[in-house]
Amino acid sequence: MDIRSILKKCMLDFLIIQAGITLTIGIIICIHPPSYRVTYEMFFMPFVYAFFCVIPSLILYPVKEPGVRQMLVRKVIHFVLVELIVIVISAKTGILDDTFMCVAIPLSATAIYLIVNVLTYFFYKTEADTMTKKIQHIREKEKS
Repeated sequence: MDIRSILKKCMLDFLIIQAGITLTIGIIICIHPPSYRVTYEMFFMPFVYAFFCVIPSLILYPVKEPGVRQMLVRKVIHFVLVELIVIVISAKTGILDDTFMCVAIPLSATAIYLIVNVLTYFFYKTEADTMTKKIQHIREKEKS
């Protein structure tokens, strides 16, 4: 995989993660309003979470194509790293101040991780289907 396609994938993941985190923060605040005053710095938190959660994505892009088992192991390691990053950032910012947040933050990270992977799968499946149709169209033109 070349550097351009890796950056494209990371940017797509970043945008989906940032949108998911923004939505999740809104939902969590509606369900469980914080005991502290919301500051302007909180508006930057989706960017911070998304940035640091995209960094471990680099382990998913090897020089040669991995097998199914190796890719599954990489996905598990990636998921664990993302969860650790979310928990560390949340702990450092003081968000994990009560039991609700200690449960909601990791569950939200899991949900966003799954949504990002599903959306990415459908995006690339659509892209692959389009390329397959183009190839079939070219082959039909060559035959005639």
